[in-house]
Amino acid sequence: MIDRLAAALLAAIAAFTLIALASTNAQAGKPDSAILVLIPQEPNATPSYSERVADGMAAMPELSIGLVSATQGSYRAEQALLDISQGARVSRSTYSPSEPTPVFLRPESGGSGRIGFWNRVLDRADSAPQSIEPGLLGGSLPGGSGWVGPRPIGPPSTVDSSFRPGTLGADLFELRQSRLNEAETENAATAIPAADRRGRITGIAVTDPGDRGTRALAMSHQVDLTVVSAPPGRQGLGTLRRIVRGLGPDQLLIAMQRPPVAAILPLLPIATAGLGDEPAGLTSDTSNTPNLVAGIDIAPTVLDHLGLAIPDEMTGAVIRAEGERDPAALTPYRDRLDELGPRRTPALTLIGFGWLVFLLLYGAVAGLRRAVPPVLRVGGLAILWIPTVIMIPPLLGNPSREVEYAVIVLAAFGLGWLADRLLPWPRAPLIPAAVGLGLVTFDLVADTHLITRSILGPNPGYGSRFYGIGNELKSGLMVLLLAGLAAALTGRPKSRGAALIVIGSGLTLGVILGSGRLGAGVGAAIIVAAATAVAAVLMLPGELSRTRVAILVVSPLIGLAILAGLDLLTAGGQGHYTQSVLSPDSSSSLSETVERRTTLAWQQLKGGNTPLVTAI
Repeated sequence: MIDRLAAALLAAIAAFTLIALASTNAQAGKPDSAILVLIPQEPNATPSYSERVADGMAAMPELSIGLVSATQGSYRAEQALLDISQGARVSRSTYSPSEPTPVFLRPESGGSGRIGFWNRVLDRADSAPQSIEPGLLGGSLPGGSGWVGPRPIGPPSTVDSSFRPGTLGADLFELRQSRLNEAETENAATAIPAADRRGRITGIAVTDPGDRGTRALAMSHQVDLTVVSAPPGRQGLGTLRRIVRGLGPDQLLIAMQRPPVAAILPLLPIATAGLGDEPAGLTSDTSNTPNLVAGIDIAPTVLDHLGLAIPDEMTGAVIRAEGERDPAALTPYRDRLDELGPRRTPALTLIGFGWLVFLLLYGAVAGLRRAVPPVLRVGGLAILWIPTVIMIPPLLGNPSREVEYAVIVLAAFGLGWLADRLLPWPRAPLIPAAVGLGLVTFDLVADTHLITRSILGPNPGYGSRFYGIGNELKSGLMVLLLAGLAAALTGRPKSRGAALIVIGSGLTLGVILGSGRLGAGVGAAIIVAAATAVAAVLMLPGELSRTRVAILVVSPLIGLAILAGLDLLTAGGQGHYTQSVLSPDSSSSLSETVERRTTLAWQQLKGGNTPLVTAI
């Protein structure tokens, strides 16, 4: 009897131990889950980049830190969250309608939920000139996703849950939505990255601010991805700190400032844990730039961490923790990039204005007739010095507008005067051409990123290009090359040798501007090839024949073919150009690219003062 009691007792202890171990393992969580934390800026702050959030992330030594580009083109907070969910983005202006659809979050039985008006979100995505799939991240997670945050926004319970456009339910909700404050609307939108392609969310946890970190960790034990709508400012950083402390060794954490409701295009602070062995800076193949990633990189990073396939529709790249962790450089870097767009036109306008002032002053002293030739020479040379002098202000960090304008204008005209004195006209353009093209090439090869931080750089804040040569500078450098060639070949008769010099120079510049490792400009291949072909044909002796005209017509295609070969050599056939244009399955991608580029070009052509400038 005693033996039986002892055996039963031992069996009970063993069963209790197994239950406890099972419970402990359940609490240990999914070893490869991911958590995305969205931290709003502090209350009553100007809607923009939050230095408090950035500094708070930097104060946690476990985190790798950087900046994230929120959207492409004109900015909307809802669009930034949609881009995270789909891992791809296009300019908001190419959608129809251009404004994101307002959404709400509605809990359902069993602890799940869904995004209201999701069908409208899908219909809008179908209008984009690219394969866009909202909810692609959530739909790619076999373990589902969850959302932790404040009480979600929903319509009155008496309204039909389908909310088809034009129904009474939709009208009632829109009426109520118009009366909601901004904070409530933002909180509802934070659930978008957790939604699947049907707008559904596996699990929802509504919590008080102080309990949000604990509930997020618990949710991460049940689903593949947990999206956390953290409290604002300091309290949100406390939530992040709680999650960091409780994070499992194989879990991924991505935290970023929640996209604010603002009329600006912000670069926001972002931090990660679980990428790499040591905290570092952040980068990706999307940006190819230290301390900078894109919002569309979050989705493929989560899938890569979970060991899941990244859908072809996701155009983002996996985030990497590498390079120096330099928190002191982030805010100044962000501030500098934020200043580039507004300073571009005034700086170039002031150079033209300075040319006029130079003419008037010189004419008042020496007489207008004597002043015109030297003023034309020096002013023309000043224009050719622009690609060089725009790299001076970035060496100073982020100088004030007045200082930057003064540096660019005075340096351009000072160097123009110096070149005019060093070489007799018409050889003088050789100096700015050689110096400008040489310095730009050195900047691209050495990754000093002076061009990136210049007023004619690729404008990373815009979100479509982060490195290499921007559109304005592509054509400017081609003009610089042609000016240098004209100076070098002036006085020489037309010959095949002269034409070969032009072709060789154009080919060299095309390699620099088109290489995915340097300038990364597909458009540069067309610009350089066409301009080089025209210049080379003009240098050939004899009349313009049909063969030469045919060469001019097909020269852009020749440029693209050369770029394809360059892409194969430098990227092993895995470059964006080869993959999207030359792959067997690229017909839809090519047509989408043409449609997107055409749409954007037409919108820019008819907007603002562009029609007047184009006519002039």
